[in-house]
Parts: sequence; structure tokens; C-alpha cells
Amino acid sequence: MFTNTPVYQQLPSIEIGKILKSFKEFIDDFLRGLEYPGDIKYIVCGLDLIDAILRVDKRMHYFQYFHSMECNEGKRAALYAYWIAKLRPIKIIDSRYINVDGYSNMVNELFAVHYLLAALCGMGRIKLWDGCDGFKLSLDNPFIKRLWYSFRFRSVPIDSIIVLADAITTDSFKLGDQDVLP
Repeated sequence: MFTNTPVYQQLPSIEIGKILKSFKEFIDDFLRGLEYPGDIKYIVCGLDLIDAILRVDKRMHYFQYFHSMECNEGKRAALYAYWIAKLRPIKIIDSRYINVDGYSNMVNELFAVHYLLAALCGMGRIKLWDGCDGFKLSLDNPFIKRLWYSFRFRSVPIDSIIVLADAITTDSFKLGDQDVLP
């Protein structure tokens, strides 16, 4: 009856492994960039990351099949950001920081924001401060604070995050507290 319906083909294990390795390296770099103590103990749940990888791949095939839409790097990063914030694969297990605000309670959402912004920078959609133009990447930036807060405490549909990623520009980060809705 549905003989022409394509069947989803899961990513080969070798591809999943490459993406997984890339994520683990990106997470290590991210944690060093946040100036967490060099000896902080954490784990990255590989099963959660594999789950995110497969969900993103399925969603990208869904967009291609049902909407004839190719996902660019920004859309892909938005999908990953969504699933990282939902699945929370990074766990701080260091007893010194388990209940310290800013460590275990926000690391996944901050990584999701970081991953999305890195992709948008790579695409040239946003420009970091170069001494005369761009924006300074800071956790105090009102837009970043609101984005992190939304990933952490709000129910933002996956398609909305994709639309948001398409709308983010360098000027988004130049807004003040009064310009960004709570």
C-alpha cells in the first residue's frame, strides 16, 4: 500500500562515533572556557549524546521528506541545543560543586547556548568582538541570560528554537536589559 514511502536509515555506527567524539571534545573545551577548576570531576553520558545525535538526524530527515527543507548548520545546531538542554548529558560529579549554583544546575543549558552560538559564528551570522565591531561574549549579556533561562525553565518547542536560530544576528546581543523580554 505504501511501497514508495522511504524508510529512515539510521546513521552508521562509525558516523555516530565521529559525532560523539567531536561532542566530547567540544564539551571539554567548553568547560575549560567557563573557567571551571581544571580538576573538576564530570561525566558526559554517551547514551544521552547518542540519543541526541539520532533524534537530530531523524528530525533532519523529517524536514527533508515532509517539507523539502535542507537543514543548514544553524538549524542543526538549534536541534542539538534543544536536545542537549532536554537530555542534560553533562553531569558535574565533583562533590565540591554538586550544589554550587552555576555548576550542575546550568551546565547543560549553557553548553546548548554555546553550541548554538559557535555554529552561528561559524556561519558568519554573528560576529564576536574584534576590538571595534561585534559583541563581547559574556554570561552577563541580557540576550544570553534570557536564552539560557529559556532553555532551563521554559517549555520552548523544537521548531521555535529553529526559527529563533534563524533570527539571531550580532545585533541580538547588543540589546540591553530593557530591550529583551523577561
